[in-house]
Amino acid sequence: MRHYQRILFLAISLLIVSCSSTRQTTTVNRNTELEAPLLAGGKSALYKVNIEVFGNFFSGLLLIKKDKEQNGHNIVLMSEVGLTLCEYYSSSNGIELKKASSLFQSEMAQKVLAEDFSLLVNHIDCLKPKKNNVYKSEAGYFYQLNEAGTIIRIKKRRLINGVRAELKDYKTIPTVINYKHTGIRFSMNLKLLKYS
Repeated sequence: MRHYQRILFLAISLLIVSCSSTRQTTTVNRNTELEAPLLAGGKSALYKVNIEVFGNFFSGLLLIKKDKEQNGHNIVLMSEVGLTLCEYYSSSNGIELKKASSLFQSEMAQKVLAEDFSLLVNHIDCLKPKKNNVYKSEAGYFYQLNEAGTIIRIKKRRLINGVRAELKDYKTIPTVINYKHTGIRFSMNLKLLKYS
C-alpha cells in the first residue's frame, strides 16, 4: 500500500511541476516596444469629437499631426469652425500644454485631456502580462490586445478619475475611440474623418 502511495505522490508532483513550468513559458514579459494606436506610419489624423462633462455637451475636431523633425506630435482640439481651444505637444519627454482658450483654463480639464491624448500617441514598452491578452505598463495602464497584437482597450484603474478607452474599427488606425472616466462624469467619443 505504501508503494502505491509513493507512486501516486510522485505522479502528482510531476504533474504539478509540468503545469507550473508550462505556465511560466506562456507568461514571458513582453519587452518589445508596442506601437501606439496613432503611429501607424501616417502624418496626420482628423477626428470628430463629442465630449460630455457633467451633463454639458461639446463637439469639435481633433487634429493629430506628426512632427518628423522632433519625433513628436502636435495635438489640437478645435471648434467645428476651426478656432483652437487647446493645443498640446507630445514627445518622448511627455506631453505639454502649448495653448488653451478661456474654455480650458481649468487645470483639471487640461490634465484629463493631456492624459487622454497621450494614450493615443505615446510608445508603450516593458509590458508585463496579466491575463487574456492584457498587459500592464510601468505607468500602470492596462492594454488589451486582439489576436493580431492591436490595442483594443486601454484602462487605468483609480478610485477617482480612472480612465477606459475602447478602440474600435481598425483600418490602419482606429476609426472609433470611446473614452470614459470614472468619478468625474467625463466621456469623449472620437470618429475618424481623415487620415493621411
